[in-house]
Amino acid sequence: MFPTYLNRQFRKLIARLFPGRFPRLYSTTDEPKQVPVQIAAYQLARDQYLLGGDRLLDVGFGLGYGLEILSTKVAYLAGVDIDAKAVALSQNLIGTIPGLQELRTYDGRSLPYQRAAFDVVTCVDVIEHVPDYSGLLKEMLRVAARQVFVSTPNRRPEYTSPNGKPKNPWHLREWTFDEFDSILHELPDIRIEWNFLDGPWKGPFQTSHVVSGATQALASVLIKKL
Repeated sequence: MFPTYLNRQFRKLIARLFPGRFPRLYSTTDEPKQVPVQIAAYQLARDQYLLGGDRLLDVGFGLGYGLEILSTKVAYLAGVDIDAKAVALSQNLIGTIPGLQELRTYDGRSLPYQRAAFDVVTCVDVIEHVPDYSGLLKEMLRVAARQVFVSTPNRRPEYTSPNGKPKNPWHLREWTFDEFDSILHELPDIRIEWNFLDGPWKGPFQTSHVVSGATQALASVLIKKL
């Protein structure tokens, strides 16, 4: 394992040469910035899919600004991230963000919670980093009692290299709507509701129910069948 204190550009080179081999090389603290489409995704989850008494888990909370957005609607809030540095730096958010109870480091595979421990699980711009994305989807559904909100970048030509790989060295893959929809339909006992975040990279964004050339993010809601 390459330690995260190595030069950021060197770590990016390793990520390009060995995609997915060393996920802990990546840290959101390297280039701390708020990504506009992520903010729009968290706002969509909050405004359309959360209830006032919900218990919510955010998977891959990164810098924590999504937690602040989500906190205005839920009763209990927790977060997990594979990035130990981000988790350590975000501990001061507990006691500052209303309802935020715990932030934990996890192994990127098994979520450290019991079945249906949360009403809702959110996962924004994370799954494109994960080698076993199918396993992560199943784990999130396991710990969610009602639904899982997953937002991921739409695969667009300007963000894709000629060899078909994402230009972002930390993304293992990016999907089109048809590709990601096909993956989600392999999951049992769920109903899928789609939203698409449309607009320029810096926003503003509009939510659509039809994918288009303006779509920056694919936002799916996996609703568990009773």
